[in-house]
Amino acid sequence: MKILFVLNHFLPAQVAGTEVYVLALCKELKKINIQVKVVIPNYGIDKTEKYFFEEIEIIKYAETSVVDRELIIGKRVPAGLPFFVDVLTSENPDIVHFHELAGSNGITLHHVLQSKSSGFKTVFTFHLAGYSCKTGHLMYKDEVYCDGIIDIKKCSYCFLTVRNNNKLLTNILYGAGMFNYLIGFNGTKLNSGLGTAISVPFLIQKIKNDLHAIESSCDTLITLTDWYYKILVNNEVNPKKICIIRQGLVNQYSTTETTDRKTSLPLKVAFIGRISHFKGVHLLLDAINDIEHEKISLDIFGRDENDNYSKNCKRKSANLLNVKWKGLINPEEVVSKLRNYDLLVLPSTFSEMSPLVIQEAFAAGIPVLASDVYGNAEQVSDNMNGWLFKFKDSSDLRKKLIMLINQPSLIQQAKSKIVPPRSFADVASEYIDIYNTLLSTAKSFEKYN
Repeated sequence: MKILFVLNHFLPAQVAGTEVYVLALCKELKKINIQVKVVIPNYGIDKTEKYFFEEIEIIKYAETSVVDRELIIGKRVPAGLPFFVDVLTSENPDIVHFHELAGSNGITLHHVLQSKSSGFKTVFTFHLAGYSCKTGHLMYKDEVYCDGIIDIKKCSYCFLTVRNNNKLLTNILYGAGMFNYLIGFNGTKLNSGLGTAISVPFLIQKIKNDLHAIESSCDTLITLTDWYYKILVNNEVNPKKICIIRQGLVNQYSTTETTDRKTSLPLKVAFIGRISHFKGVHLLLDAINDIEHEKISLDIFGRDENDNYSKNCKRKSANLLNVKWKGLINPEEVVSKLRNYDLLVLPSTFSEMSPLVIQEAFAAGIPVLASDVYGNAEQVSDNMNGWLFKFKDSSDLRKKLIMLINQPSLIQQAKSKIVPPRSFADVASEYIDIYNTLLSTAKSFEKYN
């Protein structure tokens, strides 16, 4: 069996949840002699190149697209698409397994359609909620849980509300957008930002169309969580095509030995993740800003891109002597590092699918304090193995931290209720069952036709 895993980036250039997940899956499959390769775009380079990472071959196909508005809104296909097809033809895999799509010159819906039209068994794993939500938050107007059903009116107003602080402007754009939608005037086709602003309902319609195009062009869809399975089904995705494969610990990097560390002040808090607005580092900094330094310490682990966001966060923390920036952490070190802390804080500002770092914290035997988005709430049970705070609410996060500072025994109680995560070998085993089913079905079809 030969499988190509397709995504936008890979290690070592990018280290994030999806890349670590795919690497772990590759390693588990290689143990039973399944041939695996990773395919990613070779951004800005006019030739296809290859390299190896931890004995996995990565194929970088030529991708020279100029990223402009026409490409982003889908009026032009990526320049690298023919080179991607060349890779599929030359490799001739049994299964092409997609793990993410991009909005411009990365892996797009066009690549999925090409895989299917070329006759390859095609699988898609949803690692993010953005395939059914334009904001990616799944919180209606950033205030309450959304049912996730793609509705032109509701989603358009939500998106405009999140994008604009001005209610009057939101109402004007919403009214113009719905009028244009009703008369069939799609301003997104114009080379104009204003045209797009007054045509948001067409963007929502595209989200819905693309989701069903993914469904129709894939043989199997994988979701990591129960909550996203329900959202897919509620959006009329065929449940017979969907399989749930829950997150597991990347066990070649970590063990589940816990620590007898007792909680005392200062409360030792860790953040691990991308230094980005989506991961909510700014909320955590705001929350601890006026808590006495001797009562709490924070270590921030993540790649510093030296962009405006990270610079702003560092300015926020400049006078906080209890905050330390630790830089990028190797995946194999996460669990062992976390054993030195009392608490992991995950202040996500979008709907995480099923963050691996929560499983890593549980493997280290420490509880998690996370924002109450769907993906966090499915793993963290409030007041059991951790705590949840209100979405984008640094004040509520601060209250929860002060509660734990004043009652450190709550940390010990939460530790006793942590269930060790399952092995990633179990995750891989479920994928193998899906692959075998797809290939056996294909052989049966050929036999009787």
